[in-house]
Amino acid sequence: FLLVPGLGFELMPAMDQGNVSVNIELPEGVSLDETAKVVEVVNERASKHKEVEHVVSNIGSQGFINTASNVASTDIKLVDADERSLTTLDMVGVIIQDLADIPNAIIKVSDQSNMGMGGSGISFYIQGQDQEVLEQLKYDIIDKIRDVPGLLNVDSSSRPGSTELTLYPKREKLAEIGATVYDLAVGLRTGIEGMVNTYYREGGNQYDIKLTMPDEDVNHPDKIMNMSVVVNGQSYLLSQLVDVDFAAGVYQLIHVDRYKSIEITGNAAKGYSTGQLNAEITKRLDNLELPSGYRIKWGQDAEMLNETMADMIRTFAIAVLLTYMLLAAILESFTQPLIILATIPLGIIGVILSLFFSGVGLNIFSMLAIIMLVGIVVNNAILILDYVNVKRKEGMCSHDALLEAGKMKLKPIIMSTLSIVIGMLPMAMGVGSAGREFRMSMGIVSIGGLLVSTLLTLIVIPAFYYLSTQNLKKKEICNEQNR
Repeated sequence: FLLVPGLGFELMPAMDQGNVSVNIELPEGVSLDETAKVVEVVNERASKHKEVEHVVSNIGSQGFINTASNVASTDIKLVDADERSLTTLDMVGVIIQDLADIPNAIIKVSDQSNMGMGGSGISFYIQGQDQEVLEQLKYDIIDKIRDVPGLLNVDSSSRPGSTELTLYPKREKLAEIGATVYDLAVGLRTGIEGMVNTYYREGGNQYDIKLTMPDEDVNHPDKIMNMSVVVNGQSYLLSQLVDVDFAAGVYQLIHVDRYKSIEITGNAAKGYSTGQLNAEITKRLDNLELPSGYRIKWGQDAEMLNETMADMIRTFAIAVLLTYMLLAAILESFTQPLIILATIPLGIIGVILSLFFSGVGLNIFSMLAIIMLVGIVVNNAILILDYVNVKRKEGMCSHDALLEAGKMKLKPIIMSTLSIVIGMLPMAMGVGSAGREFRMSMGIVSIGGLLVSTLLTLIVIPAFYYLSTQNLKKKEICNEQNR
């Protein structure tokens, strides 16, 4: 049981579906052409690997929400798992190293197959009411967890917003030229977005001709202030009609449970589970002093993991209780079912050993296999004690009855155990493609628990039974004819 802390805990096993996602973010204000050049470098470095089948990039957006000229995303599709020696998580590590020297870019590489499934995502929120305080806490927390072993792509939902220009109309000037704020707004919109001035006809088609402000000028406040605005038929410089104030805009505001929130995210590297990383992050943040009214709230995946583990423990306890009640009713004894149930901890030992040496984490499928083992591992003990009870009724002492049961039931126990183990070998070996990670978890746990339980049952159960039948005041004396 000393190996338990070394086991990984995760909601779902990591699936090797061969999809790697690369999100690229450059400094604010970078043009699409500059972003495209960085994407070209990323694609070139990723495509050189023989494990890569093809690469698809999207310049100017990351998903459906984050759209800007300085962001891009690249989806890398790997060849089938049977045709490569590296797993998807292996390739994530390789690509991270390949892209580490690209300057002025925030690049996050992750296993796209497990996103949104609880497979490898780390997420929690810093919550409070003052956005500036949250921003400071964000830096403190990221500094504390950035060097957590196995934690990749540490990032936050907070970004510096674009520079905003707030224009204040010079009302005296507008009154002097006989214009209103509305006239100014119309002229400003026309100057930036343009208006249809004329049309061009060709081949029966009509095309609008619109004069607009050049796109590159829109990002320069000085050029905006010096643009010409037509108001009441007269042309003016915008700086003549308005005063301007520059301020940093807000990138995005997140509210969770009515609190202003900043989300901190990360990914688990190969060999690390979300449960292990969550525990280490929690340990590091325990010493962080938060201001009054501020808190840390774990994301949906972490909450779901904790709830699932609690549900599985309750289900396991109910399975053990029902098994005890059934055995007590059949054997008409309260002590013998306890002896039989001693096989369950023996099976748990096998489960822990199998998970530790196979490198498979404890997840919902391996826990289902543990619950299933409750009804399987007791069978061998039932075979032994049932035969012992028959021989005891015939007058044989417990010592000799146990020896006789061991001889008579050894072969059936081995045969039944081997038949189950052999039947589960394809599952444990991951034969097949779709969902093999799920089957492997169940197969490895079932085989490990059953083998160790069978081996120890032949030793531990007879010993427990023999001790339970001994009278401390008077030892049982076997009849000579039964020796």
